[in-house]
Amino acid sequence: MKPINNWNDVKAAGTYDRPGAGGYVCIIKRVTDDPNKELLHIEYDIAEGPFKSYAADTAERAGFWPLDFTKSYKTKALGFFKAMIEAIEKTNNGYTWTWDEKTLVNKGVGIILREEEYEARDGKVKTRLKPYAFMTANEIRSGEFTVPERKLIDHVTAAPQMEEEPDEGTLPF
Repeated sequence: MKPINNWNDVKAAGTYDRPGAGGYVCIIKRVTDDPNKELLHIEYDIAEGPFKSYAADTAERAGFWPLDFTKSYKTKALGFFKAMIEAIEKTNNGYTWTWDEKTLVNKGVGIILREEEYEARDGKVKTRLKPYAFMTANEIRSGEFTVPERKLIDHVTAAPQMEEEPDEGTLPF
């Protein structure tokens, strides 16, 4: 086997720091529209602080982009969509939303991230970060925000077991 030149600099899997719940100044990196579902898929990265470029670094090291979300622009969700757009407009002086999702790329925004639990494919309960609210970058920098509590998943319980087998031809309910 060939030796790895920077072996001492390589971090072991599972030892990487990751951001937690909190407020972050972020930058939008990619946006795609799904007009049939009326939603935008947005990939973003952290633009300031100790986790700056966290998503890009993870993508380079592990081959996936860890910070993304979808934002609906259906009629029922327009208030949430508008809150995000207004935070982007206020953060980026001179920017005005023009209904062209590509104009969001490289725009800054403040995002409050919340931890939420989910059930992984292996059946284990894990946590991930999801945007909870959008603010201006300056509001995040000021620290004037509240970090929401972790969102817990509802754990599905197994169906109760019957104490006795039903007689043939009868239903157990």
